[in-house]
Amino acid sequence: MNRWFWRLLVAALLPAAASAAPAIDPPINAIQVVGTHNSYAIPADPRVMGLMAPKLAALYAAGMVRLPADRRAAFAEEHPGGINDPALALDYVQMPLEAQLRTGVRSIELDLHPDPAGGLYTDPLPYRELRAAGITDLAPLPVDTLRQPGMKVLHVADLDVRSQCPRLRDCLGLLRRWSDANPGHSPVFVLLEPKGSAFAGVVPGAVAVPPFDAAAFEEVDVSIRAALGAERLFTPDDLRGRHPTLEAAALAKAWPRLSAARGKFVFLYLVPGLNLVAFAPYMQDRPSLQGRVAFVQGLPGMAHTAFVLVDNALTRPDRIPALVKAGYLVRSRADIDTDEARRGDGTRRDRTLASGAQIVSTDYLTRPNVHGNDYHLAPFVGGWRCNPVGNPLAKGCRK
Repeated sequence: MNRWFWRLLVAALLPAAASAAPAIDPPINAIQVVGTHNSYAIPADPRVMGLMAPKLAALYAAGMVRLPADRRAAFAEEHPGGINDPALALDYVQMPLEAQLRTGVRSIELDLHPDPAGGLYTDPLPYRELRAAGITDLAPLPVDTLRQPGMKVLHVADLDVRSQCPRLRDCLGLLRRWSDANPGHSPVFVLLEPKGSAFAGVVPGAVAVPPFDAAAFEEVDVSIRAALGAERLFTPDDLRGRHPTLEAAALAKAWPRLSAARGKFVFLYLVPGLNLVAFAPYMQDRPSLQGRVAFVQGLPGMAHTAFVLVDNALTRPDRIPALVKAGYLVRSRADIDTDEARRGDGTRRDRTLASGAQIVSTDYLTRPNVHGNDYHLAPFVGGWRCNPVGNPLAKGCRK
């Protein structure tokens, strides 16, 4: 090819290059990511589930009767199909955590169980009962790892106990290694949920999960800092800056640009039943979470609220868009308790995406799903997309 050809080729390409739209750098409250629920989970042995799930369903039913009307209504909103059969509600399979991240998942959820001395979760009640009945080929547990002291990651003690990373430090180490191998990755939102006992005091022989006290909360903060380092964290202090409260900073839309948040992790505590009394050890003398690693779920009007949970976008459909436009970070769920996936119904998923919730969690990343139909929610290419709802800075957002 002669030089005239190359000149013509360059001339042809120049207008396109000159007219290409510049990359938009939205704030992280103006993007949307796909996450997974109970991201670490490995399916329970079906015989364990068969033994314990009916007991859990009975406890749920009895507990619902005792709940105040407002709590009962909130639970019904989050779980519209109820949880009559936990075995069905937990019938999903998560791919390995690293595979989730590599395919574009940018939110994971870790359930936390204190184990200060180690060994609390090595021999669950159903394993003991099934062994006593002569069953010895149960799904294996990492007993040596579970014997070690420190916070454990599992779903429900004595029921749904198998985990890809049984210790919190294992999960955090995996995040660190993936982050090191993928510098400049879009931010990852890590949901943390403190857990308590499901069966203790009601079912003889069940493990009593220790309370999530000041030492437990401190252990989590220290572990995160040690594993990831300050340079990989976006914390409440980073958002608040010079604003009087954390909520004021959220309402001022002080969230960082995507470019400034690349390579970072944002930790967010879920508050079961919005029982903020249980979070007093974490928030005492820290009304805006001063010095803490993680944000804490709240409601508008609370000084610490930058993060809100609205698990069902179908009820009160204007709520999530209003929260997003105001500046809050919102997590919602595309599917819950396997109901939508079993029916192959994408209505809730599509409404949740359209609501603008920045974090949309699913149990089904691929199709066909484990129920044999096409219901799924694939992660976004590169880990994020421009939020369909948001503040004016998001307008015209293009990747």
